[in-house]
Amino acid sequence: MKNKKTIFILTIILLIGSYGLWKSNKDFLLLWNSNTINVTTKNPLSNNKVKIEYGFNSINRKSDKEMFTDRKAKIILYDGKGKEKLENEYGENDFLITYDNKYYFSFRQFKLNRRHQHTYNFYLTKKYNKMYLSTEINGQDGMKFEREMIEVENADKYLLNVPIDSASTIDNMIELKNK
Repeated sequence: MKNKKTIFILTIILLIGSYGLWKSNKDFLLLWNSNTINVTTKNPLSNNKVKIEYGFNSINRKSDKEMFTDRKAKIILYDGKGKEKLENEYGENDFLITYDNKYYFSFRQFKLNRRHQHTYNFYLTKKYNKMYLSTEINGQDGMKFEREMIEVENADKYLLNVPIDSASTIDNMIELKNK
């Protein structure tokens, strides 16, 4: 009886200690990379057609089409399945999400500390014959939004996810907006 009680107490201590270490690593320590990327699509869409690229996308571009010209500098994080682990970098972290090379959306996450690690959840769905991206980033520098994706063939008419003729100078990390 005494032996079972000791094992139970040690198990509880081990579980609490493991959770504390995991939580401390996710927010402060950076002992190992615990960033994760989850991609979900709603039928008839397929995860196999989703691509997530990571790299610098200048906000000083003339149009969104420039994001598609020099893709060698970008790291492919996901291409139908996980490819690379998202490194822990602070500052501007730019993402380009495409579906079937027909739709895209780009955004920037600003991380205040390279030790902050996150869970990146991307959900793609089709509503009313339009493609939508829902993004939820959980962690110290989290963000959440849902936006309609843009057709790649129209990227030359867009700047930071809005039509060029209505783009303003205020960047909210997702799009250029009017005041």
